[in-house]
Amino acid sequence: MASLRDLERDAYNWLNNAARNSAKEIMNQLAEAGPEWTGEFKDSWVAHAASGAGTASGTYPYSLSDIPDLPATKAEARRRTKFVIENVAPHAPIALDLVDVPREDFKYPGTAPKGDVVARGSRPDSGKRGNVSGAGNATSTAPLDWYATYAQGGKMKKALERGVRLSTPKQ
Repeated sequence: MASLRDLERDAYNWLNNAARNSAKEIMNQLAEAGPEWTGEFKDSWVAHAASGAGTASGTYPYSLSDIPDLPATKAEARRRTKFVIENVAPHAPIALDLVDVPREDFKYPGTAPKGDVVARGSRPDSGKRGNVSGAGNATSTAPLDWYATYAQGGKMKKALERGVRLSTPKQ
């Protein structure tokens, strides 16, 4: 018969595994939803343990080995935030549509985008990466405000739920 300590450790491990699976799901969905010109942004998602227990990174598609292990402790189990997910590409604030950028800062890199083009047209004198419409040669590989839409539109919550389901043993 399992001791109470063993059951507690198993519960902590399950909770940590659910958090890791959820982080993996979110990172993959963010990589798929975001802009993709060269692939650098898609490959720059990282997960930091909120406790400071570690940071792991990889490339798309992300796997559990790209998410840090968490300690199986009561303190970690009580921690509300398990991971902080961020994109570490130098141009991440632009790709996330978080900042306005002068039109002249958008330069054609000389190669076609790897990702699907979702908009073509012109950009205003200053604006966000995805603000492309009308006639012109500007190109966007993700809709304007794709990140906010993902985070606030229910897809992140569904990724969390899927991560929990992936961690639940089959009966």
